[in-house]
Amino acid sequence: MLGGIAIVALKVRSQHALIASLDERADAAFGDIDALLIERASLIGNLVEVVRAFSQKEHDVIRDVLDARVDALEAASNAAIQTGTQIAEVLQNVFSVSEKYPQLASGEHYRTLRTDLIRVEERITASRRFYNLAVEELNGVRRAFPGNLISRRDPASERQKFSLGERRAEFAEPIKISL
Repeated sequence: MLGGIAIVALKVRSQHALIASLDERADAAFGDIDALLIERASLIGNLVEVVRAFSQKEHDVIRDVLDARVDALEAASNAAIQTGTQIAEVLQNVFSVSEKYPQLASGEHYRTLRTDLIRVEERITASRRFYNLAVEELNGVRRAFPGNLISRRDPASERQKFSLGERRAEFAEPIKISL
């Protein structure tokens, strides 16, 4: 009888340690995403300055980009998920504006910034996938026995996953085909 209680106590303790470990992994994964979002915000600021130099007429688009950038930098974890999607949409508007200015689109600074943004978006996507896997594993352990008993005492709620529904393909450079 005493041995059975000891085994259950050890199982509960190991499950608690597993939940704590998975929670830390999810925190680390979110930290990676956060760092990439800050890098993206910096690149967006540079991109806005390059576009602004070429297009004084497009102030609304530039204002939207700057507002989205500020929102992204100020967003808390769950709000960062939604803000990231908004930034992707606003960036598409910036890229559309740049198509009206061939000198801008062919400029070295613009091309470099666009390439860097595409690279950061790909890294954000990879980091989001890792974060989502960590969250799925953590939430799964919290829902299963005895994790569900431990999680009841833990004030932390289930974590939300990042949406991977952004239209990253729209950021990619078009393939030039000559017939």
